[in-house]
Amino acid sequence: LKHWLNRPSCPPVFRDVKSLFDRFVSPTVDAIIEDSLRAVLHARVTYKGSIYTRESTHVGNSLVLYYPDGVTHTQIPGTIKYIFRTKDGLGFAVQRHLPLHSYPDPFRHYPYFPAQLHSSSLADHLEVVRPEWVVSHFARWKFSPQHIVAVSL
Repeated sequence: LKHWLNRPSCPPVFRDVKSLFDRFVSPTVDAIIEDSLRAVLHARVTYKGSIYTRESTHVGNSLVLYYPDGVTHTQIPGTIKYIFRTKDGLGFAVQRHLPLHSYPDPFRHYPYFPAQLHSSSLADHLEVVRPEWVVSHFARWKFSPQHIVAVSL
């Protein structure tokens, strides 16, 4: 585990807690680790009847539309990279699809067809999403090399 945390491919969310991990496993450093910093990782969970998985387990069940920070204004498509549980509850580490600024969404004219055009590029950081912020899963269609269409399920 220590070797994995030192690798450049280690996800940023875990690199951030590496110093705490070093203090926990090092016999020369006397440190107290708070219970709120401990997390259990899951490959899949069921929340209110829906199955959610990390991308490496099942891509389809990792695609979610969610409200960032729980604020209900714009649904954002993202991919669940990690599922974790802390004493505060369940959470997803999600990488969102970037918005399009150079091309208008052709689906904006059809309010009853739940599709959105987004960039195929993902953000370079992860964000914590609570399960109650998730609206639904979505189907992802690679419209072009630079664009995806996200259709709410």
